[in-house]
Amino acid sequence: MSTQRGNTSRTRPQKHKNRSAFKNDLHDKTNQQKKLNSLHVSEVCQHCKDVIEWKIKYKKYKPLSQPKNCTRCQQRNITKAYHVLCRSCALEARVCAKCLKNAEEVKIEPSQPTTEEQVKLKVEMDRLIKSLPERKRRAFIRYMNKGKSQEILEEDNEELESQKHLPRTREELLEKIELLKLNDDSDSLESEIESESD
Repeated sequence: MSTQRGNTSRTRPQKHKNRSAFKNDLHDKTNQQKKLNSLHVSEVCQHCKDVIEWKIKYKKYKPLSQPKNCTRCQQRNITKAYHVLCRSCALEARVCAKCLKNAEEVKIEPSQPTTEEQVKLKVEMDRLIKSLPERKRRAFIRYMNKGKSQEILEEDNEELESQKHLPRTREELLEKIELLKLNDDSDSLESEIESESD
């Protein structure tokens, strides 16, 4: 690039190019780094969110060692680095917790991920599942379905308990038959059971 004033055009391409993108956890597999990579940035405007995400991506983020004082309520409630307001004060005042811009100018994100982030997570999860071996993939899908079906199982708890309990004696078998409303055939079944036991 020329030092001539106003001459910002350059004809040659960039001299040094990276062959691979920077990975913040390439040589650092600690729990703290994993936690930072999974950190959800919220209660801030889009610009501040981009700044904090850049700091996390390029390993410049310095987490707080202890909670910080909120500038509004003067309580030690701030647990996220680079924030000046706690979550409750930011939501109450409807301002960005980092730069203090008004809600009319910026959009404050809720703590829940947005639909776009959920779609990105789903795509990433599908890609991860496809990369797993068949055995692990099926085990993972069973595990995920187990969590979904747990609610259904809790609703049908009474039916499941009756299915789990298998009759061990003749009396329990007859009770089971009565519960299943097969009373009209119970006399013939009793005689069959008695003949088998003799």
